Amino acid sequence: MKKISNNVFLGRLTQILNVAILVFFVISIVFLLKFDKVNVVKVAEEPSYLKAKEHLHSVEHPLKQNQAEVDYYAYKLDTLTQHLNVVANDKKAAKSVQEDIDRTKKTLAEKKEALAQTEQAIADEKAVFEPVEAEYNDLVDRSAQAKSTFNIVAAITFILFLLKVVVWAVWNYKNSKNLRNVCPWMDKAAAPSWAFWGWIIPVYNLIKPYSFFNEIYNETEYALSNKNILPEDNKSDNDFMLGFWWGMFLMTVCLFSLILSSTFFGNGPSFYKLNHNTVAIVSIIFWLVYVLIEIMVAGKYNKMNKLMVDNEDKF
Repeated sequence: MKKISNNVFLGRLTQILNVAILVFFVISIVFLLKFDKVNVVKVAEEPSYLKAKEHLHSVEHPLKQNQAEVDYYAYKLDTLTQHLNVVANDKKAAKSVQEDIDRTKKTLAEKKEALAQTEQAIADEKAVFEPVEAEYNDLVDRSAQAKSTFNIVAAITFILFLLKVVVWAVWNYKNSKNLRNVCPWMDKAAAPSWAFWGWIIPVYNLIKPYSFFNEIYNETEYALSNKNILPEDNKSDNDFMLGFWWGMFLMTVCLFSLILSSTFFGNGPSFYKLNHNTVAIVSIIFWLVYVLIEIMVAGKYNKMNKLMVDNEDKF
């Protein structure tokens, strides 16, 4: 018979990682709420900022045309003045050019006045817009800084979660190997490699990690009970416990990730209708329950693994 490996350390490591994940998740929520405090104000001020910016653009719009008209009539006045020197000896032609010069001077003065009014209007509008812009840009900077801090902590949390999944998969792989060594019927069960593939294959990973571990857990309990190794008081309602564990995983990791994202980073109904503090608190509660149940499940299986190792000679 092949040797049964002691996998208790890996089970305990998943428990430790779960505690670390919970701690960093709570810290990330704290920084998320700090970001949200600034971001909510930024979102509220954004329409006023955009409206003020649009109004400034509408005031600035005539500037190019006014400047072009002033340049045009100034050039025309120059041209007429030069032409007047050319026709100075022709009184009739000179009179006609002079009349054009007078009209152009009058028009140029009007255009300069229009340009001055536009420039003044722009200056007045900028005096109103610049404080609004400065306040909004300050909110943008503070929001970006707070979001950056949150992203760092969230990234650490995510890395810890991925590490926990890898350790959990290795733990299940070794536990599955143990069962194949002591239970001949396990040759027809899911291959140990599904401990890894179950987490990787999209959509399938919504159920396979649960079904794989459920099979290992129940078959280990059956094998121990069959050899009269497992005390009666250690038996439990596995289907409910493991179903609750996986249901909490799906609710916490999948559903609440979407809820948190749409509530704090979206601009849809969730952002405006849901109470952000309530969502944060509920998400922490769900993570706490999920982590506690997974720690309990890992602890229960560790006890069975230890019983297998201690009673290896009975298999």
